[in-house]
Amino acid sequence: MNIPNTLSIFRLFVTIFFVLAVTQGKFRLALVLFILQGVSDLLDGFFARIMNMKTPLGAFLDPIADKAMLVSAYVVLYLHGAIIPLWVTLVVLLRDVIMATGFLILYKKFGMIRLIPSLVGKTSTLLQILTVVYVLWSIDRTWDVYFFYPTVACTVVAGIQYMVRGFAILLKREPAT
Repeated sequence: MNIPNTLSIFRLFVTIFFVLAVTQGKFRLALVLFILQGVSDLLDGFFARIMNMKTPLGAFLDPIADKAMLVSAYVVLYLHGAIIPLWVTLVVLLRDVIMATGFLILYKKFGMIRLIPSLVGKTSTLLQILTVVYVLWSIDRTWDVYFFYPTVACTVVAGIQYMVRGFAILLKREPAT
C-alpha cells in the first residue's frame, strides 16, 4: 500500500466523521474535516503523478473517495436544513450518476477504459469543493444563492462534455470480445 492509496482510504474514513459532524451541527469541525479531505486529495494526486506512484488500486480508490467525499457532503448539507439547496444537490448527484452509468456501459462493452478528466471536469470538482467550504465557513453568516450558479453551470457543462466524450467512444470502438 503506497502513500496515495493510503490517503484515498484516509479520505473515505474522514468522510464518515464529516457526515457525523454535520448531522450533529458541528460545522466548524465539519469544515476542518472537509478541508483535510481536500488536502489529502491534492496530496494523493501529487504523490501518484509527480512521484510516479500510480497503481491500479489507486486508479479505483481515488475517484471512489472523491465521489464519496463530494456526494456525501452535498446530500448531508441538503438533508441537514437545506444548507445546500436541493436543486444544487440534484445537479451534482445527477452528473455523478450519469458519469458512473456511462462508465459502466463503456466498461461492459469495451473492458477497461481510461478516461482522462477534462479541464471543465476538474474545474467543476474544484467549484463543488469550494462551494462546500464556503457554505461551511459562512454557516453563521448570510450568503446569497447566486454563489451556487457558477458551480451548477460548470457541473452541467462538465456532465455534457463527459456524455459527448462517452458517446464518441461508444460510436468509434468495437465491442470487446
